[in-house]
Amino acid sequence: QKRDYTAIQLKKFVTGHLYLTVQINNMDAVFILDTGAGATVIDDKRESKFELNTLITDNKAVGVGGGNMALRQSIVNNFKIQDYNINDFKIHLMNLDHVNNALKRVGIEEIDGVIGADILLKGKAIIDYENLVLFLKR
Repeated sequence: QKRDYTAIQLKKFVTGHLYLTVQINNMDAVFILDTGAGATVIDDKRESKFELNTLITDNKAVGVGGGNMALRQSIVNNFKIQDYNINDFKIHLMNLDHVNNALKRVGIEEIDGVIGADILLKGKAIIDYENLVLFLKR
């Protein structure tokens, strides 16, 4: 039932990564869509830009490469993906230099974060790769 879903237009970098524009506390941000990421994260360097209040945690993020990275959390009052709203959303903050440095090497501007499985599961996501559309259930 497509009526129950919000259609979100995606774009594709030359690297093949899918990305989209979101709003964090009413400010635009660019996020990569990563079906392999366990949680949605924002670059910790963007904490003040998006007016985030960080909660200190002892959590570590584990990536495919096996490395552990420090992970903090914040509650975003308003996280909006085009017409799909999530209020009081718990987002993780971590250093995304490794991602942004790799993107810069191929001429792509820095991203602000990564959409992960938490949003995709909550929204019962369907990805139409051919038409570059993400569907999230309302």
